[in-house]
Amino acid sequence: MKTGVLIVDDSEVYRNFLRQLVSSLPGVEVVSVASSAKLALPRIKYYQPNIVLLDYNMPEMDGLAAIPEIKKISPQSRIIMLSAYSDQAAALTVQALARGADDFIAKPNGLFEQSAQKLQQELQARIKVFAEKHSDTNSLASRQSLLKRDSLHTALRYCLIGISTGGPVALRHLLQQLPATLGGSILVVQHMPPLFTAQLAASLNSESPLTVVEAQNGMLVEPATVYIAPGGKHMLLEPEGKGAKVRIVDGHPDELCKPSANVLFQSAAGFCAKETLAILMTGMGEDGYLGMKELHSKGAYLMAQSAEDCVVFGMPARPIREGLVHEIHPVNGLAKKIAEYLSSDKNF
Repeated sequence: MKTGVLIVDDSEVYRNFLRQLVSSLPGVEVVSVASSAKLALPRIKYYQPNIVLLDYNMPEMDGLAAIPEIKKISPQSRIIMLSAYSDQAAALTVQALARGADDFIAKPNGLFEQSAQKLQQELQARIKVFAEKHSDTNSLASRQSLLKRDSLHTALRYCLIGISTGGPVALRHLLQQLPATLGGSILVVQHMPPLFTAQLAASLNSESPLTVVEAQNGMLVEPATVYIAPGGKHMLLEPEGKGAKVRIVDGHPDELCKPSANVLFQSAAGFCAKETLAILMTGMGEDGYLGMKELHSKGAYLMAQSAEDCVVFGMPARPIREGLVHEIHPVNGLAKKIAEYLSSDKNF
């Protein structure tokens, strides 16, 4: 059975462009197109598509207003927003994810062959992962024997998080549950392009008891502060006096993701593993696995988001299967453990 995709965009040129790209993907069919969200809603109700590709700026009803309506009439449909590269579009994308969109793809500048190929690859990856039904990976993961470790008598200083698809919503829920007096620091690698991570940090900062910033090179790592890795660059943790600082670098020869959880995790493994809690959460692919493996060998404490709580159970899956993690929890459980292990009531 083919994966049904419904395209909503007010540009006829772009609708046809997307229809052509999506129709060429194996196992995928475009069930319908619409020039506005208002016209799309009855078609979504009728076709119940697996995927809805949704633009923002449309007549009568924009993409943001359409998201909750789509979720009402077709709860199983995954919504992928089509975003431009701009500060305004990035801000709208963060709002869309908060309202229930499942992911986004940044539109290329121009309909050139190279940009079309890149967009097609991104569409194919997301459609594939969203079309796959939940398998028995969660029950498999829950059967893994977790590592045993004595109770933590001293607080951990650093919490490192790797996260991707479904991340903005999960991070919002996670950070809202943490105390403003958190005794340690949180560093987050969220897979997003440039511009979008700054908007995400600003949005999370407005809703979290903690201070949330997009990380900048040389920042000292402070308690009760969350550092979001900037899109298109890597974030590392380096020693600075009795604590640590952030280093931002452009490239890393072994990593395709920018930012990469592997790069952050491996930097901490070099000097502060035993003071580190590392967590892999919802997302496609295996970024973070190699870094977690290295942290594991150096004595870090490792956790993962449970399969049933992930939008995509990709990034946490392999570390769980291979028995690298000490604990598996949904977001609420992860928040409780972070608050406990980075408690200001304990001594470093």
